Amino acid sequence: MTTTSATDWRARYRERLVSAEEAAGRVRPGDFVYVPIGQAPHAVIRAIVGRREGLSDVTVTALPALDYGWFEPEFEGRVTVNVVYANPATRDAVERRIADYTPFPIYGSHKALDEGRDEARRIDVNLITVTPPNEQGYVCLGHVVWDAKTCTRRAATTIATVNEHLPRTFGDSWLHVSEIDWFVEDHSTPPADRPVADPDPWDAPIAGYVGSLVNNGDTIQIGVGSTTGNMIRLGGLAGKEDLGYFGELTVAGTVDLVREGVINGKRLTTHPGKFVATTAGNNAADRAFVNDNPAFEFFAVDYIHDPRAIAANDNYLAINNALAVDLTGQIAASTIGPRVYTGTGGHFSFAMGAYMAKGGRYVCVLPSTARGGTVSRITTHFEPGQVVTVPRDIADIVVTEYGIARLLNRSVRERAEALVSIAHPDFRAELRKEARRLYWP
Repeated sequence: MTTTSATDWRARYRERLVSAEEAAGRVRPGDFVYVPIGQAPHAVIRAIVGRREGLSDVTVTALPALDYGWFEPEFEGRVTVNVVYANPATRDAVERRIADYTPFPIYGSHKALDEGRDEARRIDVNLITVTPPNEQGYVCLGHVVWDAKTCTRRAATTIATVNEHLPRTFGDSWLHVSEIDWFVEDHSTPPADRPVADPDPWDAPIAGYVGSLVNNGDTIQIGVGSTTGNMIRLGGLAGKEDLGYFGELTVAGTVDLVREGVINGKRLTTHPGKFVATTAGNNAADRAFVNDNPAFEFFAVDYIHDPRAIAANDNYLAINNALAVDLTGQIAASTIGPRVYTGTGGHFSFAMGAYMAKGGRYVCVLPSTARGGTVSRITTHFEPGQVVTVPRDIADIVVTEYGIARLLNRSVRERAEALVSIAHPDFRAELRKEARRLYWP
C-alpha cells in the first residue's frame, strides 16, 4: 500500500501529464512495446505510428482491435506488430507474414519474463487505459483488467491513457498514480461496443442443446465466438436459476441475466454472491450497470485463467467455440489448417479447469459445416499444419445443431460413433465409412 500523500499524488499527476506525442517520444528504437489485451490507448498508438520516421526495430505485442496503418510498407524495419490473437484487423497481415504471431494462452503468457529466462521478451513500454484519479490518487482499469495491472509492475515504463468514459469497478482493478510513469488525457473516445452478429440458422438449436446441459446453481463461463455470441439472446439459459459466473468475458445478454437475478452467484464456491470476470459489458448500458456495482468483481488473467482457480468452483460449466473436431475428440479452435484464424485465448484454461472441477463439464460448440455447407467441421482427421487447441484426452461434450456427443471416458470407436451422429447428414455416410476403416478391424 502506497504512503504517498494527497498533495504528492496530485503533484506527480500534474508533472507526468503529457501529450500523446510527448508520450510516444518515450518509445525508443529497439523497444518492446506491450498493449495488454482489451486496452485501447488509441491516441498514444496513433502518435507512435505518426513518428515512424524516428523509429527502428520497435516491436508492438498486442491484440489490436483496429488497423492503425502499421502494416503498410513504410513501416517495414521500423515497427513490427506481434499479434497474440488474430481478428479481422490482423488476420490478413498475419497470413501475409507482415505481422508476426505468438501463441498466447493468456494464463502463464509472461512466465519467461517473471522467471528471468533467457527467452523472455521484456516490456520496455506498457500502454494501458484508466479512469481519472479518485480523491485518494487511485485510477481504475474499469471493465477491462486482463493483464494491464500485472504488466504495469512488469514493465520498465507505463503510459496510461486517461479516459473518463471508463466505469469504476470492484475487485483487483485499481492502481495508484505513483505506479504509472506518464499520463495522457483522452476523453474523446468512449469504449467501443462489441458488435453482435445476426444469428445463423444453427445458432438456435445449438443454444437449446447447450441449455439442456446447464443445471440450476451451475457456475458458467461462455467464450466469445459467432455461435456462443447469440446463445443467451436465443434463450439458451431461459428458466435457469441461481447461476454463478467465473469467466474471461461476456457475450451479449450476460449482464442482462445479472439484472434479472438469473446470475446471482449464490452457489459460486469462491466468490459467493459475485460476478467474477476479467472483462464484462458489451455495450454502454452494460458498462453503466457495472459502474460502481459491487456485484461485479474484476481480476487479472493471472487469476481468472488459472485452471486451479477455475477448478475451485464446483459444478463448473465451460462453454466455448471450436472451428473443427476430429473423430477422436481433438478440438481445433485457433487455426484452419496452418492458417491462423483466431488464437488459443482462454479456451484451453477453461477446458482444463472444468475437467479438474468437482462436477465440472466442458462443452465445445460448433456448426456442423463450413464454407456454405460444403465442408464438414467434424472430420476424420486434421490436415497437416492444423493446431490442436484442446487434446482429446480431456475432450468432454461436443454440440452441433444436430445434437450432443458425450466423449468423456469413451473409446475412440465410441467417440467416432457419437460424433458422426451429430455431423451434418450429408457427411455422415462418408464419415462412418472412414471411421470403420480407421478404428475397426
